[in-house]
Amino acid sequence: MIEDPEQIWSQCLDVIQKMVRGQTFDTWFKPTKGVLLSPDTFTIQVPNQFFEDWIEEHHLPIIKQVLSQKFGIDLSVAFSIAEHQQKITPVPSDHLSTIGPNTAQSNQEDTNIEPLDNLYEGYTFDNFVVGTCNQYAHAAALAVVESPGKSTFNPLVIYGGVGLGKTHLAQAIAHGSTSQGTVDSLRYVSSEQFTIDFINSIQDKKTKEFAQMYRHVDMLIVDDIQFFCRGHKDQTQEQFFHTFDVLRQNGKQIVLTCDQPPQELTGLEERLVSRFQWGLLADLQTPDYETRVAILQQKAGNDGLEITPEVTAFIADQITSNIRELEGAVLRLLAYSSLYRCDITTEVAKEVLNNTINRPRRDIDIKDIQKMVAKQFGLSTDILSAKT
Repeated sequence: MIEDPEQIWSQCLDVIQKMVRGQTFDTWFKPTKGVLLSPDTFTIQVPNQFFEDWIEEHHLPIIKQVLSQKFGIDLSVAFSIAEHQQKITPVPSDHLSTIGPNTAQSNQEDTNIEPLDNLYEGYTFDNFVVGTCNQYAHAAALAVVESPGKSTFNPLVIYGGVGLGKTHLAQAIAHGSTSQGTVDSLRYVSSEQFTIDFINSIQDKKTKEFAQMYRHVDMLIVDDIQFFCRGHKDQTQEQFFHTFDVLRQNGKQIVLTCDQPPQELTGLEERLVSRFQWGLLADLQTPDYETRVAILQQKAGNDGLEITPEVTAFIADQITSNIRELEGAVLRLLAYSSLYRCDITTEVAKEVLNNTINRPRRDIDIKDIQKMVAKQFGLSTDILSAKT
């Protein structure tokens, strides 16, 4: 086993590079170095405290996963700050607020907008299964494609839990808008990417170029804006606030996604919450049984997996939480079918999806509730059931 922590970390970085986006790797992982390996801890050197906080909050699970795969045991991860810290000089808010429409219009020939590079080609309206759980959000998304910038739908905020189709709809809007030609320029990013671009613009002293890149577009789509609420991102929120205002004042379309209604996002500035509520809020709900069946049928058809209506009904009855798990189930069955060259029966599905399917839950009765309350407050169940 290689004992040099720098070489160990270099090998880990080769693995991590294949697991994250290129910009994420270049910004957060490339500047790091392995410096110490003890029996139970691996220490990583980072440029400054900001890097440590960010990596610990957003990328620690993937680091632990890769180290665990390499050593076969779970190692703790520690960080050390490089002796010569790379300083990130805060940008005064008054400077940020002066980056307005005129700045966004300048140097237009230098704008490099490649809207489709980071989109998944399968996330289109044609591949989006519409049901009662998502028909409102779907209709709103289509309306935005047809008439971008219309105040009623600007911004369009799509929210819902994990795996319910937020990213699919957001990217469908991007695909639809560019293919139909309703916008000439579009930028689709995650809120993490927006933050990374902003930080890089500060470090490289290119805040004007950053402003132009995000404000000189006909449509801006930002996925997972709840990321703005994590950690200390006051300047990022400040920058997005001004970006939002410039775009909307110029009649440009804004599309946002998040996992909760904006007013429930703890840490999001009130002025942003207010602006996000100017347009249309559209929620995505847990798919009902009929929609789950349709999703399974479409996914199986697209992937070339033959499953019977009985198997489809079984999966739809067992996996009820979100679309991502339904599609994941189809992929697991496809892999099993290809590997063992067998038909997928209900029994096979039960075996393959054993760790995924919902298990029966025992009904909770009044006695269970009394026991929990009694335990919480140190009371006797007799007291709770006694007549007064």
